[in-house]
Amino acid sequence: MKTHVVALMLVLATVGAGAQSFFIDWSKPNPVKGLPIDATLKRDGKVKNNTAVTKELYFRYNLDKLNPEHRAQLCMSLCWLLYPGEDNPYDREGQILTPGGELPIYIDLTTNGKEGTSTISVTLFEKKDTTDKLDFDVQFVVSSGTSVRDLTESGIRMYPNPANGHVVVDGAALNSVISVGLYDLQGNLVRSFSAPTSDKVTYTTDGLTAGAYRLMLRTRNQELFGGALIVE
Repeated sequence: MKTHVVALMLVLATVGAGAQSFFIDWSKPNPVKGLPIDATLKRDGKVKNNTAVTKELYFRYNLDKLNPEHRAQLCMSLCWLLYPGEDNPYDREGQILTPGGELPIYIDLTTNGKEGTSTISVTLFEKKDTTDKLDFDVQFVVSSGTSVRDLTESGIRMYPNPANGHVVVDGAALNSVISVGLYDLQGNLVRSFSAPTSDKVTYTTDGLTAGAYRLMLRTRNQELFGGALIVE
């Protein structure tokens, strides 16, 4: 009987040693897709402790595949900007993951209005046992794509056009718009506006260089509408 008990304990110890110590449940799939009109993109989730032991977590990262026009940060209970070059994980404060507990985690990308693909590679590890780790990549794809519909299809009007000092945008569809941006003809985001809170809003064009632009509106359903705007 004693022999069987010892054998059972050895089996349980082997299973425990091979068990996953912690894992991440993500709230959205990879890659995260967005538009240059989006100021920031985010992939968020929760780090969960799969054991009855407290973990002190640290991370290291690699930005070799970060678009030079983009900026990234990683947040748990604190947030850290991620910079290219050498990185010492222990310069940051360890994050305590209680037995059976969880911590929020998210990667933010600042697009700066630029298209491109950025990948952030992260290794999350336990201080006392650095082999107890989790490697993951978060990829962001920032592209305006080709599915931009004409603004008039949404029933939204934009006037006066040419604009001198301001432009009025109105229409019932504005209630579904979540971001508004003005682009030059080279596709650069030159000005971001706040999302409309009514079906009629006025945006300033003061300070803009005279010329041709494109006003872009994004809806909650991820539809993108655009219209040509001349600024005097």
